[in-house]
Amino acid sequence: MSRTKAMLAELKRLDQMIPSADEMTAREYLCADGRAQIDVNLFDGAELFNPLTYQKQRDLNSAIYDLIDEKLYTIPLKYPVRICFHGCLPDEETQQAVRDVIQEHYMYTLRDKKEDLRINRLKTVCLALFGVALLTLYFALELSASNPVFMELLSIAGWVAAWEAVDSWFLERKSIKLEYLSAGQAVLSEVIFSEE
Repeated sequence: MSRTKAMLAELKRLDQMIPSADEMTAREYLCADGRAQIDVNLFDGAELFNPLTYQKQRDLNSAIYDLIDEKLYTIPLKYPVRICFHGCLPDEETQQAVRDVIQEHYMYTLRDKKEDLRINRLKTVCLALFGVALLTLYFALELSASNPVFMELLSIAGWVAAWEAVDSWFLERKSIKLEYLSAGQAVLSEVIFSEE
């Protein structure tokens, strides 16, 4: 038991040493203009575009999206974002193509999350209505029912549906909403290229 307490005390001490999201953003990402900047290094030989994509279906290298997503996760939503590519810079036409591809990618993500929110709302309403219907049936039949096993199953199913609706609305929806807002933050990001 003392070993567990010592471990928890050490974890608490380490947790207090880690900066908050705002402190970390200010230290690592925040620029003088108030934007949080995500830096992408285009080192010599780096593949900007996925080599397997072609013409109209051309897309960025998935490692770039992974990097942007990883960095966006740590930046609070209150900060506007700038994505800055450094190093071996492409020509103007390619730079504009990169801007368009990034915006399109995150617009599709935004639409996905919007659809997930719609499905979550529908799921919550259906579960709530199903739970209420089962519980109403349970209470209506409780006085006249002679089969206690059926009544217990009806009661359990009603309460489970009601609790699932609550879980779907308060917990699952919050997570989807954060993903939606993060995708929105990416869609509205400024994309620049710097030779520094």
